[in-house]
Amino acid sequence: MTDVSEVAENIYMIDNQLFRIPRWGSVYLLNEDKKALIETGPTTSAVTVLDGIRKIGVRPKDIAYIIVTHIHLDHAGGAGVLAKEMPQAQVIVHHKGARHLINPTRLLQSTIDARGNEVIATHGEVLPIETHRLRAIKEGDTISLGNQQILEFIDAPGHAPHELCIYETRNGGLFTGDAVAVYIAECDILLPFHPPPHFDLELCFKTLKRLEDFSASIIYYSHFGFSNKVPEHISRAREKLLAWDNIVMSAVKEGAFKGVSKRLISQACAEVEPMKGVKSLELLYKYLVNVHIPLCAVGHTKYYQEALTVNIS
Repeated sequence: MTDVSEVAENIYMIDNQLFRIPRWGSVYLLNEDKKALIETGPTTSAVTVLDGIRKIGVRPKDIAYIIVTHIHLDHAGGAGVLAKEMPQAQVIVHHKGARHLINPTRLLQSTIDARGNEVIATHGEVLPIETHRLRAIKEGDTISLGNQQILEFIDAPGHAPHELCIYETRNGGLFTGDAVAVYIAECDILLPFHPPPHFDLELCFKTLKRLEDFSASIIYYSHFGFSNKVPEHISRAREKLLAWDNIVMSAVKEGAFKGVSKRLISQACAEVEPMKGVKSLELLYKYLVNVHIPLCAVGHTKYYQEALTVNIS
């Protein structure tokens, strides 16, 4: 059964069972005069998302906006499939990512290059979006869903140059995509680390500062769930990025950059150790340790190799 919960007034979270893993992917339905879906998940999650929308009591054909925080396939891969079920919906995307939803060939190939051919099985087919259904968004653009709910879009690079965060006025909340962190609420674990190819530490810091300025009361994570501890979570994300930065800088000083990826993986795996033995998090723990954390180590290593012109051969 699809897991749906109301996490704030008129905001419902659907567990989209991302990669068939419970509590890993969040899709949000804003049930206002004009209804909006934030995130789609990949095509392999589309049936679950549609079931969740209907469980809330909303007809998919009544969705006015499909909004993706960025174009990575675990956030936007299902947009083409869902758009067919939501014929009046406008697809909202960062202006730097719009062309890749119209023609997803390069986006799909980039994901395969980073993660291997298994991407096709885990994410499913990526259907193109018709140009006339897309709206390319820039910093400061807004969309009104009703008298009390206006969405303000925030340019939020660092994880990706095509990342948007969204401030919603009804509850004073922020949809942060992957700009802040991955959050595992059951164990209060926050992982603000980023896969290749576009991680940029300085841009991450600037985005975190920008988000702090909104003084939001709630963060809605795409991985996974929500938290009311907004200043604390942003501070923790910054501190953990600095911790990985310190690990890298120490390795560089020691002339041991070649092994820095293993150090990063070891540190992050130690952080998720409390998940072991929690039955509901068993699949997620295995995914984090075997896939997500190693991939993030690659992303950070690539960033430092280019930023510091370090030779790892």
